[in-house]
Amino acid sequence: MRERFILLTLLVLTLSLSGCVGLSAPFSDDFSDPASGWGASSHETYVRGYQQGRYLIQIDVPQWFVWSYAGKRYKDVAIDCETQSEGTPDNHYGIMCRYTEGNFYYFAISSDGYYGIYRRLDGGDLEPLTGPAMLRSSRIVTGGGVNRLLAVCDGDNLKFYVNGELIAEAEDDALSKGDIGLAAGTLEQGGTVVWFKDIEVTDPNNDE
Repeated sequence: MRERFILLTLLVLTLSLSGCVGLSAPFSDDFSDPASGWGASSHETYVRGYQQGRYLIQIDVPQWFVWSYAGKRYKDVAIDCETQSEGTPDNHYGIMCRYTEGNFYYFAISSDGYYGIYRRLDGGDLEPLTGPAMLRSSRIVTGGGVNRLLAVCDGDNLKFYVNGELIAEAEDDALSKGDIGLAAGTLEQGGTVVWFKDIEVTDPNNDE
């Protein structure tokens, strides 16, 4: 009887842990170490990589989208990061969650004060989940100022905070887990520079 109880306990423990296998731990990164895992590349249309103790995405052409991911894997996750942009305001930039083979959720702002939550599936276009177009918010600092972004992917609920204020929320069940990332894009004009600094990745369900 005792042996049977032990076996049952081990089985329950194994099943409870199986859902967590392969998921990454919370972490923070100030981008001072070029070997911290975000990678770097240079192309005739863009540059991305570590510079001046920050992470840079620079895009020189219009209608271009560049991202970098951390090489992690999460289900429910909160991603907090400081951002700053230079160059054309005809852009968008922000944070990705649940990235898997080009599928992801994207929490974006623009240098001229707009925001949105997007989804990308099967290599297609960015689909807005917060309305037909980006929305304007006075909470976004324009003119090259610093903005603190917080993206929360918790179950089917997606929340987007800018400078401490909840500005957007959406429900979607298409993606359940994946990597996190940083991204930027241009619209009708090229020539945008986006800096990312002091990212912190946590579990939104951990109250500690």
